[in-house]
Amino acid sequence: MMEQKLKEEEERKRKKEMEERMSLEETKEQIMKMGEKLQGLQEEKHQLFLQLKKVLHEEEKRRRKEQSDMTTLTSAAYQPNMTIHSSQHLLSMQGKSVCVHGRPAALLGERNKQLFQPPVISVSRSDSTQILN
Repeated sequence: MMEQKLKEEEERKRKKEMEERMSLEETKEQIMKMGEKLQGLQEEKHQLFLQLKKVLHEEEKRRRKEQSDMTTLTSAAYQPNMTIHSSQHLLSMQGKSVCVHGRPAALLGERNKQLFQPPVISVSRSDSTQILN
């Protein structure tokens, strides 16, 4: 009887060891599979990060180009308007008596008339005959 109990106990120990070995092997296999999966996910993450970086770079280039185009368009649109506006402002200032930089506008008005009147070119007859010859 004792022998039978010892045999049964040995049998249980072998089964338990066998199960532990199998579970260790299964665990190692699961660890390897999970390691491969982790490596695949890390590679996918890397590719997605590179793609995101590329998209952000393209977006930044597009935004800068649009901003540059808008700056070019607005500067081209405002340059003629600014000259018209400033000359209109000076012309409207001629009729008003406003102090500018501590000087009465009447004094500046004479200066503006001198600056903005068309130049007068006088040609004497002797000069005109020389030009024709």
